Order: sequence, then C-alpha cells, then structure tokens
Amino acid sequence: MKIENIRIQNVRGIADWTLPEPISKNRPHILVAPNGFGKTSIAKAFKSTADQTSLKLKDVDRYCHDESKKASLSFDFDDGEITRSLGATEVVRSNEIRKVFDILVISDLREVKAHAKNMGSFSSAKGKQVIPPMEICSVIRKSINPYKITEAKSRFGARSGLLQNLEKTLFACDVFALRAGELPELLKRLTMARLWKKIELIRNVINTYQGGDQDLDQIVLPEIASLRTNDADFDAAISFVEEVSELSNSHAFLALWQLADLERQKAAEFEDFLEWIRYDSLKSSIKDGAAALSKSWKSLCLNERGGKLVLTMPEPDHISNGQRDVLVLYALLNIARYCLQKNRTIIVIDEVFDYLDDANLTVVQYYLLQLINDYKRNGKELYLLILTHLNPAFFQNYAFSNQKVIHLSAKTAQNPVKAMLKLIGARGNDTVSDDVKEKISKYLVHYHDQEVDFSADLGLVKDCRSSWGKPGKFQEFLRQEYEKFKRGEDGDPLAICAITRRSIEQQAYNQICDKSGSDEFFDVHKTAPKLVWAAQRGATIPEFHYLLRIIFDDGLHWSEGRSNLIPIIAKLNNPIIRTLIIDAVDASNGSAHAIP
Repeated sequence: MKIENIRIQNVRGIADWTLPEPISKNRPHILVAPNGFGKTSIAKAFKSTADQTSLKLKDVDRYCHDESKKASLSFDFDDGEITRSLGATEVVRSNEIRKVFDILVISDLREVKAHAKNMGSFSSAKGKQVIPPMEICSVIRKSINPYKITEAKSRFGARSGLLQNLEKTLFACDVFALRAGELPELLKRLTMARLWKKIELIRNVINTYQGGDQDLDQIVLPEIASLRTNDADFDAAISFVEEVSELSNSHAFLALWQLADLERQKAAEFEDFLEWIRYDSLKSSIKDGAAALSKSWKSLCLNERGGKLVLTMPEPDHISNGQRDVLVLYALLNIARYCLQKNRTIIVIDEVFDYLDDANLTVVQYYLLQLINDYKRNGKELYLLILTHLNPAFFQNYAFSNQKVIHLSAKTAQNPVKAMLKLIGARGNDTVSDDVKEKISKYLVHYHDQEVDFSADLGLVKDCRSSWGKPGKFQEFLRQEYEKFKRGEDGDPLAICAITRRSIEQQAYNQICDKSGSDEFFDVHKTAPKLVWAAQRGATIPEFHYLLRIIFDDGLHWSEGRSNLIPIIAKLNNPIIRTLIIDAVDASNGSAHAIP
C-alpha cells in the first residue's frame, strides 16, 4: 500500500508541485528541504482538507493571495489491488480523500493576539503569543462496569472455578484501556451464531472433563489451536486478549468467553463502559505524560467544559520552545490514538523538531513509533510525513531505524564523480595504507606548497583516478568544478569543499610564508588549528573563513557508511554561503570581491 504522486496547487508558496517519491504505510518518511522551500505550504494543504467536505482555504493562504487561483490537493492511492485517484478542490463536496483517510496535521500552534487598551483620546495595542485551547473530543459520561464474576460463573457451568476475575486480570490493565475501542467489533463477530457455537463446544469440553485442573490444558489447547487456525475472527479476538493482558493459552480463552458472554448479555452497557475507560485512559495518559515531560513551573490543564475535553497549554513565554514542541506533539499523538478511527490515516508533522534536544527527540520518536505499531497491530495503515530542514541523520536512531528520506529540493541532484567519492572515502577505509591516506590528506584535500608524484600509490585505491597523484592534476579538476559552481551550474560538491579548504589554508600560509619556521604550518593537523597557528604568527584570518568550516569539514570526511551529501549540497546552494565560498576561493588568486 502506498500514496503516490501527491500534487498541490495554489497553496501559500506553492503554485504547482508534485512529490517525487511514494509514501509507504507504517514507516516514517523524512521530507527534507531548506527554509523557504514550501514545507509549511504542504502542511497547510493537508490541514485544509482534514474533516472538511472540500478544501477550505483562506485568501491569505492562497498562492500570491490571488482568489482566482483555486487550490487543490490530489494523489494516487495504491491499496494493493487497484490504484485510485483521490483529491480535494474548493468545489463543495469534492473531498474524496476524507472518505478513505483520516488526516492530522501537527504544526506550530502559536498565534499572535492583540490586546487593546483604551488610553482616553487614543488606544494602545500590544501583541502577545498564545497557544489556543485544543478541543480533544466530546466528554464521555462515567459508566459502571456491568461485569460481575459471580454472574459469569453462574452461566459457565461445572468448572466455573477456573474463571479468573476480569476486574483484576484485564480491566485494570492500562494497555486494555487504551485499546478498549477495538473490542466491541471483535466480540460482535464472536457472538454470531456460527462462531459462538464453536466456542460453546470448547466450553462444554472443559465442563465435561473429569480430570484435574492441572491436566486440562492437554485437552483444551488442541481445541483452541484448531479453532485459531480455522477461524481468523476467533484468532484475532484471542490474540487481543493475549496482547493486552498477561493471560495465555486456556486462561486467555476463559477470559475471552467471559467477554463474549458479557457482550451477549449486556452489550449496550458493556460498550458504554469500554468507551468510558478508553476516555479516562486518554485523560490519564495526557496528564501523566505531560507531568513527566514538563520541567516548567507552568503545566498544561485538562478540563471538561461545554461538553468537550479541552487541553490548555501554558503560555509560550512560560515554557521553552523545546518543551512547547514536545508537549504539543505528545498531546496531539494521544489525541490521534483516541480520535482517528479510519483504517487509514495521514499524519503530517511540520517542523516541530527544531528546538528538541537529543533526549526529547528520542522521546518523541518513541511515541511516534508506538503509534505506528498500534496501526500495524490493528491491521491499519499510517502514512507519516515529517517535514524538516534538519539533516536527516539527526533522526536516525534505534526508533527510526527504517526511516525513508525524501529530499524535496531540486538542487539536491548534484552528484560527486565516483572517483571523488572514493578519494574522500579512502581516508576512512581500513584497506588503504596509512602512507596513502597521509598523502591524500597532506597534498590533495589540504593545501601544501610542495607537490609530489604519488600517482602509483593512488592507483591502488579502487575506482579513484591515479592521475590526481601527479602534480597539478587534482588542482586542475577542482578548478574546473569550481568554475561550474561559480556559473551556477551543477558541479562536484566535494570538489567545492576541497577547493574552499585549500584556498583558505593557502591564504593563511601566504601571510606567514616568509617567516622562520613557516613550513611547520603543514605539520599542523586540521584546518582550524592551522588557522590559529598562522594567526599567532601575524596572519589575519577573516571570520567567515572559520564559518565555512561547517561546509568543508562535513564534505571532506565523507565515508561509504555515512553519506551526508544532501545537507552539504543544500548548504552550497544557499546564496550567502555561495558568495562566501566564491570570495574565499577568488581571494586565493587575488581576485576577491566585496561581500554584500
């Protein structure tokens, strides 16, 4: 199952855009693009279709604020059998997406509200950031559990003493409360005459068995296993009991019989109770989780008012940005688990990870993974899109080990030549000798005023160009790629990193080359210490030369096990960084220009 060809038209900064890759079910998708690309526009398009019969957009959110430009969202959905085209436009009742998918968009909820104060002859207005209260769901009235162990025993038969009290073994389990909404549908299938008759046959086997209780499993388990094999509805129901409790084998069957019997006797009362404990579990989960996550003196408030369960966040100036993001995300994911009822759901998360430290990022990913696992376990489909400008490696950990990264920017198509990848990768390759690594570092990726011929040695590095070991050949390659970069064409990004570093180091060395001991510059490892060493001997190092290290340090420590090319390319295409690089490289040839 997958969503393909997501197309958005005339929403905020997007005129017409199509996602280049499919979105698969139950897997995190990291959609990466630089600031200004239009990630929030993507989120707005989905948010405008959620729970709506059409795509509803304010003029301020329309492309170019032009009311004549009508917005739309569409995609193809492959459900494994057929591919359907679903879409939503601004035409009334045009939203076909909502018939198949629940949609939840998680984004920055802050708003600015103006507060006017009358000063007599004039008024003064001040703006203040607020997070509006969130209506989670309708309030569910408390319902009494109709289950009584004594009643269940009276209907079971001779061996009723085998029944365990579900109040202790099942209803008190947090996991059961969280998943209680799944149970009515499972039980309705069990109580249909066809299946209930088979369940009753197993009950009769138990009641007529003459042996001791400890030997009962030998008789009953084959019967249970056979029914599980031959009836998917029974298997799903007993699997549910096993997953939400510590019961198994015959004990799981006995618990399931009690649940099905209760459904047959008091369906309405029992289902009301299940809805209540699920609602109560939602409240407890949000409160307990928020208390554990928040270190602020202000905490969120969860109240029932106007028939709604309302969540009020602390004012933004009372909590940090990171606390705000993790609390909002945690609350909304709990809401998603409770409120999203369709078998298929799209969740879009728009840049709420920006302020999270490593610990909170892990916590949030854990909650997202739980949500994905919930959908998997229930045979449902979750399509998760995380919009971010951050390096996708930031998300790669035990939780998101199977994440799929999609780079949205068209400028990420620049690819280094294979030989350049092998050259840079050789520095971390155990099969390459230390002598060759030292020469690559000393004479190629760092600046040196001497040149040596080690082409024979470089020829031993598989798929690298041995000619780069000859004097001037590597520098010639770098210059060709730099000229492409300067003209705005796609060049080798690693070559740009290399020529930037070499140019910066060359300028530093040239300022101290006529001083005694200047050759020691080449024995100093790493660019930053080289620049400090040169500055201590009178060199003037522009501040932006230090800043550019974030570009070439990443690019020139590439390895086959850790590719960070995309974020490097994104940085190289930033107009300010492009200007700084051109200034640094041209200055080494005496053609520097002023930075605007």
